[in-house]
Amino acid sequence: MERKSILLVSATELEIKPLLDEQIAKIENKLYRSTIKSNNVEILITGVGIHAMTYALTRLLSKNQYSFIILAGISGSNTNTLKLGNVVNVMSEQFADLGAQSDKGFLSLFDMGLQDANEWPFAQGVMHNYTLINNAAVDAMKAVAGSTVQTIQNKLECKITTNTDVESMEAAAFFYCCMMEKLPFIQIRSISNFVGEGDKSKWDIPLAVQNLNNALVSIFNEIGE
Repeated sequence: MERKSILLVSATELEIKPLLDEQIAKIENKLYRSTIKSNNVEILITGVGIHAMTYALTRLLSKNQYSFIILAGISGSNTNTLKLGNVVNVMSEQFADLGAQSDKGFLSLFDMGLQDANEWPFAQGVMHNYTLINNAAVDAMKAVAGSTVQTIQNKLECKITTNTDVESMEAAAFFYCCMMEKLPFIQIRSISNFVGEGDKSKWDIPLAVQNLNNALVSIFNEIGE
């Protein structure tokens, strides 16, 4: 079977620390390399936010080619249908707060006519992952919709993301880069908190991190030698 070259992307080292604690060679700052199931795996830590994700991922893709890219991280949930520690497959993303406030409320770039809502990679303002996955570990995950925000939301102000299930600060940039380059990818997220919950004692980051890394191990185990 063809030897695959896989890129694993995460915004922070914390989110995939159990994996990094294994015997993984550090290539350079924020870039690691390992061999999992006879596949070459590089791990990129981008930093938080759409600016950091866009720069770090684009810089690496300009130099290297990969068979597949995985974004893994923890996230907040917008819905009570998910529980803390659940790991999900995020199948769509949108830049939820990229726009401007007006007397009519929030206007997106599409509302203002600054971006065609149906120009690739968008479809009615949303990016959908069309990558076909043949991985039992991924197929077993709940498929959800994601939104990317750069501002702190609370329960009364998160109306711009109520049509999505999970929230992050860089995933839409990841979708955009991969889709523009026409590269196969997936995004998996583990729920650490609920959006708008200010009491951090109710968050469970350790559980989310552990479950996320267990899911990554399962995904790699399903990728044949």
